[in-house]
Amino acid sequence: MPSSSTPPNNLSASSGSSKSSTAPASVADWSAVNMAVWAAQGRVDERDVPLALFTRLVDEAVADVGDAQVHVALKAQERDASLGASEALGKQVWLRIEAHTHLPLMCQRCLTPVSTQLLVSQDLRFVASEDQAAFEDEESEEDVLALELSLDVLALVEDELIMAMPIVPLHDDCQPDGYTAEPEVAEEKPNPFAALAALKKPQ
Repeated sequence: MPSSSTPPNNLSASSGSSKSSTAPASVADWSAVNMAVWAAQGRVDERDVPLALFTRLVDEAVADVGDAQVHVALKAQERDASLGASEALGKQVWLRIEAHTHLPLMCQRCLTPVSTQLLVSQDLRFVASEDQAAFEDEESEEDVLALELSLDVLALVEDELIMAMPIVPLHDDCQPDGYTAEPEVAEEKPNPFAALAALKKPQ
């Protein structure tokens, strides 16, 4: 289930449905991104993306998503990497993904649709190879991926949204169909002084 009811902070302070810095003209361009170039440019992009474009996510929906949107904020950057103060390793490529939307899932208690908020706030760090990514990912708080010449950023955002889905979607307050709560019966507790009083009675 979502870890917070508050959407992640926007990466851009300005307002509007699409905000970017040297960003692609269309979200379709997210399907083939040279992430090293994005990072070198300090690329920032924030926009609303139709939920229908995230086909794997929509497959999990139990109702029509209509024209629902996913608000996505991306920030690519280079960060210095080093083993210590005197052992510089050069630059590393990072991508921060923030996203939020609502998806109709099946409540596992009452078996009716529940609008479930999905929240993502995740850092991705890119390294030279799959083997290195697998090794470093085990010990890293951020996700570690292999840096490829062409990355599908839309798919990366969808991966993070899928991982944000709750294992057991539930309404805040509901009951199974046909459920009737049994009236509570007050349990009579024994008087702890009753036995003592009996001992004090004259024989």
